Amino acid sequence: MEACRDIRVHPFTALSFPSLYSWKDTYGLAIGGDADFFVVRSQHDKAYYCPCGDAHKCQAFIEETCGREKEPRFLYLTREQGEQMRKDGFFTLLRDDLSEYIASTSAVALAQGHHITHSFRIKIHHFQRDTAYSTRFITEKDLPDLRRFVRVMMDTSSDLGDWNVVNTLLNDFIPLRLQGVLLKTEDGRRAFLLGYENNTDEFTMTMAKHDPSLPASMTMVIIHEMAVLLQEKYALINLEEDLGLTGLRQAKLLYSPVDRLNVYEAIR
Repeated sequence: MEACRDIRVHPFTALSFPSLYSWKDTYGLAIGGDADFFVVRSQHDKAYYCPCGDAHKCQAFIEETCGREKEPRFLYLTREQGEQMRKDGFFTLLRDDLSEYIASTSAVALAQGHHITHSFRIKIHHFQRDTAYSTRFITEKDLPDLRRFVRVMMDTSSDLGDWNVVNTLLNDFIPLRLQGVLLKTEDGRRAFLLGYENNTDEFTMTMAKHDPSLPASMTMVIIHEMAVLLQEKYALINLEEDLGLTGLRQAKLLYSPVDRLNVYEAIR
């Protein structure tokens, strides 16, 4: 899959191996292909994710699917791909809920000379003023403790969706080549963030979790601390999509995104 996916053609993190692997059970993903081609079928979306790899095989798959199914749907298309499929007789539309927010790592790290919203800056400063804590990269030695924390959360949470994914990410932290940031307060509470390199300039933040007794602004704090640690290596942070949720969209905008990867859908 990594050999087939050209980031310039398929930039969305939803098509990356760590994302597909960690969400495969939640979204009922089936992945197939061969040495130079792969495609994803999502039970949740009732759609195919854009085929990746050899252009001729991708086109052949689309044509074969259109001949077999009445109204096939394809997701995670770029604008250019959507326009081409519209010319081929598809109805195409922009999927705002799946489009991915891109932020400047230096801005999120509150580096001088970089724009960030006043609200984000204030939330970070207030937490730093009121709470004593330390941060560092997650190491392999931290994983057993984080897994125990996640198991406790899974036993007490009414919504297991995200926690199941977090559990998968921690269990396969090393083979997935994930990176993470661990924050510990002086009284022993913790927050952590997991992500991975999407390309040499961009880090994808895939999941942030924290002790439920910590304030809601904790997610912003751990994202900020991640940016501080990563700003010398990655110019950009992919904050992923807002799922069409107003509150999540407003939260993403607090990071002053510099770009948005617009996701298109095509229906025959």
